[in-house]
Amino acid sequence: MRVFVRALTVLMLAGACAPVLPAAARADEAPVSLVVGLRSATDVVGDLAEHVDVVHAEQLPGAVAVDVPAGQVAAAVAELRADPVVAYVEPDHVARMALVTPDDPSYASQWGIARAGVDRAWATTRGASGVTVAVLDTGVRPLPDLAPRLLPGYDFVNGDADANDDNGHGTMTAGVLAATGDNGVGVAGVCWSCTILPVKVLGANGSGSYSGIAQGIRYAADRGADIVNLSLGGSSDSRLLTDAVAYAVAKGALVVAAAGNDGSSAPHYPAAIPSVLAVGASTKTDARYSWSNYGSGWVDLAAPGCNPAQGLSGAVGSFCGTSSATPFAAGVAALIAAQTPAPAPADVRRALTTSATAIAGGWVSAASGRVDAPAALAAWRTSVAARSDTSPPVAGISYPVAAALVRGVVPVAGRVTDDVRVARVDLAAGGRLVGTDTVAPYSFRWDSRGLRGPVVLTLRAQDAAGRVTLVRRTVRVDNDAPAVAVLAGRPHGTRGVRRTLYVTARAADPSGISRMELVVDGRVTQRSAGALRQFPVQTWRHGPALTVQVRAYDSAGNVRTTPARTWYR
Repeated sequence: MRVFVRALTVLMLAGACAPVLPAAARADEAPVSLVVGLRSATDVVGDLAEHVDVVHAEQLPGAVAVDVPAGQVAAAVAELRADPVVAYVEPDHVARMALVTPDDPSYASQWGIARAGVDRAWATTRGASGVTVAVLDTGVRPLPDLAPRLLPGYDFVNGDADANDDNGHGTMTAGVLAATGDNGVGVAGVCWSCTILPVKVLGANGSGSYSGIAQGIRYAADRGADIVNLSLGGSSDSRLLTDAVAYAVAKGALVVAAAGNDGSSAPHYPAAIPSVLAVGASTKTDARYSWSNYGSGWVDLAAPGCNPAQGLSGAVGSFCGTSSATPFAAGVAALIAAQTPAPAPADVRRALTTSATAIAGGWVSAASGRVDAPAALAAWRTSVAARSDTSPPVAGISYPVAAALVRGVVPVAGRVTDDVRVARVDLAAGGRLVGTDTVAPYSFRWDSRGLRGPVVLTLRAQDAAGRVTLVRRTVRVDNDAPAVAVLAGRPHGTRGVRRTLYVTARAADPSGISRMELVVDGRVTQRSAGALRQFPVQTWRHGPALTVQVRAYDSAGNVRTTPARTWYR
């Protein structure tokens, strides 16, 4: 690789100058990435740069990634394939994160999940039970989709500890936010695993006093709520509400509130309190629902405003309004809050707003837009990595052990930790990529068939800041069956056998023999450790005809059986 890499390095160092494309290639065509596999880690590829304009190159385990102009792909492939050290040339294919599709009956109607990328975010997190979201509303009914994660709450309308719902609004709000997903029931909430604290501050008629709401906010903060959802509001500002919000923020809560459904730019409270995250309602095309309040000076974020949710009876209906958009945004906030290390409320808010998809119309803050779940998670991870990730990941291979003898499809387990977050873990075997894992526990299945002898396993762990740790372990691969032969014994077709006869067999294998077995009529009748054994065959215990074989296992588990000998009594 030395000549090849040296030529490419010059091109990369001169990256400030754009490569000159040949006349046959259009200047606006993006370069094409090729992966060049090497037959051996010590192989050297000829100087491709003499014949093709190499835009960029990157060394990979057992291969090199090469970017070439679109108009020169055919020439580059032909040149590379003609090189005897090249094992293969293939496009550098693109993989995309698999979407999570829950089996909840009404999931197909939850257009907001895909619009905001929540289904992609679910591939890495569904929240955590350690994140508590307080739902300040008409109460929450303990439906099966919610009950397992519903804490005891309080009713500030009736002054008791029964926070059950007598209206339905609070139950639907909690469902959008946190209904259990992929359980074959109802809908899938944004945060499947977060804990719900029900706080009843609105009565059966859907209204409640500012004083009750203020008490509810303080109650939620005192019980450790990470997020306070307020799908409610009024047109009047209030020092009482402002002080309650300040109390909750000081206790470590993010307060999220509905912008209101008057189709007006007039501030709505508590959403318009500066420390509250005010949420407006967006359509399938990211436009504003006509009834959603708006204002770039006080509406901080937009979220899907019509979401299916279960009512008091468990039946699913359409739940529309900023009351629906708010728990959607709060659910994404809960996904962020579930990350490690636990983010501060200000970090969650910043991640939500700075990563939001820009939308037209100027009806939310120009610095924000419609919530984007995977982008918000990525924004938080990037900020954490930039601030606090000072050490590379700690990595090891827990299985197989060093010098282990392996065969066939081998499970490989990685042990990786990081002070902030592990971004990805790659496994290579003999310089060839086996697979990539992004979620602990980091496990792989390596197909070693066709290989023999020592192979180096390389575990590559990368953290959120891009720091890399490499761990190598050498194992011995044996996929070849042992040699086994019968040295002495009656030949095939012998007739008139009686009493006890003997079969002597020997086995051999570079990895060693673990055992031999005598197989009579397809059943193992004797086992023996070692590579040489005389087996007695009690012919009188069998029928008028019997088949005799010897089976040998090597230390890796490969097996070979001698041809069957049939004897007749």
